[in-house]
Amino acid sequence: MTITRYALGVVCAGLVAGAVGTGAQQPVGAPAIGSTSAAGSEIYNNTVRYARGQSVQPVFEGWEKNPDGTYSMWFGYLNRNYEERLNVPVGPNNGFNGEDMGQTEVFEPRRSRFAFKVVVPANFPKDRDLVWTVTANGVTQKAFGSLWPVWEVDQGTISANRGSRTAVDFDEPLNAAPKVVNPPPKQEATVGQPLSLTLSIEDDGYPRPRVDRGASVAGIKERPAERPLNDSLRVSWVQWRGPGVAQFEPRVIRVVDGKATAKITFDKPGNYLLRAYAEDASIHTPHDVSVTVR
Repeated sequence: MTITRYALGVVCAGLVAGAVGTGAQQPVGAPAIGSTSAAGSEIYNNTVRYARGQSVQPVFEGWEKNPDGTYSMWFGYLNRNYEERLNVPVGPNNGFNGEDMGQTEVFEPRRSRFAFKVVVPANFPKDRDLVWTVTANGVTQKAFGSLWPVWEVDQGTISANRGSRTAVDFDEPLNAAPKVVNPPPKQEATVGQPLSLTLSIEDDGYPRPRVDRGASVAGIKERPAERPLNDSLRVSWVQWRGPGVAQFEPRVIRVVDGKATAKITFDKPGNYLLRAYAEDASIHTPHDVSVTVR
């Protein structure tokens, strides 16, 4: 039985009251951390947002069984900083026992859900943990992946936790994930000069745009409207690896006539790995593009 979880089971600790660190941002009108009230007791505020200086919490999202009998373990992360973007190369500070399992090296601010998966064999021990360790800003955090039944996920679980549309009309078939077709080869670019990348996307056309059933029953013709970006077929880009910063314009692109084009600018030379998520409402298919920047 698959359990749909709306609150992830890995505890991502919030800010510790009274622990004002580097980059803390005090909300306007809120009492200062550690300030004293008229009654003489200390007042703590757990809504302080840290711009930088905080850790990264890797997160185990759950597992799926694949048709060939193997298992996919999904991972994401919480970068506790609201502004600081961290780059932690694969190795002792970012690895599964120090190993490269395809994890990201670039941690964007805040939460990234179901960012990547690690495929383990069919005979992976049920009592064994797959541990992702990340050390950032001097703090080491771990995520423990296991094949416990309670951690099994499906499309509904992923959809609910990624915060997009999950409901379908009663007469609709199951929504299939979009596909990247004819993927672009390895790219070359020059520092400071935009690289144009176009992805070709195929999709099954579901879920269909929502309609006002009350208006339909009443015989009122609805005006055609463009679907919200987060409820449409789209491509979202992130930098997965690389020594500098890749800027995407735009970062999220609506697919039009099966195509989605973005321009990417790099600030440093080196080898980069970019990840595109072909997204259809609430499900996604990742695709990577390698770029050598000179």
